[in-house]
Amino acid sequence: MQMVKQEPSSKQCGLCVVAMLTDRTREQIQADVPDYEAKADWFWLNYIRALGYVLEDVRNDPGFDRSLTCEGKVFSGHFKLPLGHQYYCTVCTPTAAHAIAIDQHGMVFDPSNSAPMTGACTLEEHVRCNHQKFGEATIGCCYRVQK
Repeated sequence: MQMVKQEPSSKQCGLCVVAMLTDRTREQIQADVPDYEAKADWFWLNYIRALGYVLEDVRNDPGFDRSLTCEGKVFSGHFKLPLGHQYYCTVCTPTAAHAIAIDQHGMVFDPSNSAPMTGACTLEEHVRCNHQKFGEATIGCCYRVQK
């Protein structure tokens, strides 16, 4: 997976995550979706499907661990995603929702310009860091993306 970063001060996280997961450039996605700013997850998930990808909600996986962590706000199963797949996930804090990509090694690719180095943390580390920073962090959605 190649990192695609947001333009400074933009709300392009969903667009950039789609570009990473589909091996496209930010500019290719912008050409398809000219009014791309701040689109909801459902828009980007439907766009990925329209490109011919299959999406699977990880909560439907057999054996998905529904016990709660992070003060009862996050399913433990989100921190145990099967390796070998890529994922579109959204991490929510009290002030914002932010899309990230997860590569086949379980590492977070965060398109934010203020994010730590690419591939430096897992989803669990990313969520727990946001939880400490903002007092709360949840996972809005998490879908396996396959061609």
